Amino acid sequence: MTVTGGEPAGGKVSGDWQVSHAVAAFSVGVLASLAGAAAVLSGGLSVFESFAVVGGLQTLGTIITVLALGRRREPLGLRPRPADGAFLLLGAALALGLSWATYLVVQWVFGGDVPVQGVVQVAEGAEGWPARVAVVVVSVILAPLAEELVFRGVLLRALGRRFSVRHTAVLTAAAFALIHLLLDFDAAPAIPALFVVGVVFALLVQRYGRLTPAVAGHVGFNLVGVLALLY
Repeated sequence: MTVTGGEPAGGKVSGDWQVSHAVAAFSVGVLASLAGAAAVLSGGLSVFESFAVVGGLQTLGTIITVLALGRRREPLGLRPRPADGAFLLLGAALALGLSWATYLVVQWVFGGDVPVQGVVQVAEGAEGWPARVAVVVVSVILAPLAEELVFRGVLLRALGRRFSVRHTAVLTAAAFALIHLLLDFDAAPAIPALFVVGVVFALLVQRYGRLTPAVAGHVGFNLVGVLALLY
């Protein structure tokens, strides 16, 4: 595996990344989202509240937890470079290709009656610029960063010490896809595509030794979906 790190800003590395760190970061995000939902649930969740409050707290909770845990651990490679812009295009191309492939398979299997993911249903109802901005910020910026930190950052490094490059890529991709399914069973038709995306992004991190290519690819992937929903 070619993932490289260096010394963290806070000093020397004092421990390795563990699977438990990925679980902790993800759990903090979920708990934060539940707290946010409880705080605004009395009048029903609007699209803005669903993304700005619930989604915002979930992603920020995860991001902050990973950054806090990483103060004395190997850096996860958040070192953007101008060339990373190419991975935005890769992510967008993956979104277009896999969406068509998923559509064709689903049409063949389900005959056109396909469940729609809960988050997609909510985003489709975005009206007015505050709600649309919230959807874009959370879906295109915060969610990709949070998910990449957990799956291709912490989890990939934790599993990479025990498994080969290919096995690590497959395992992290499987975890990435299954988490989406556990959070929303209506996401089942998209699970194969999410698995493929997870493998590609894991291989990018392993190839370049940095997390930002995967983050950029994830941003491009989500951007295509958001633009299709909102415009």
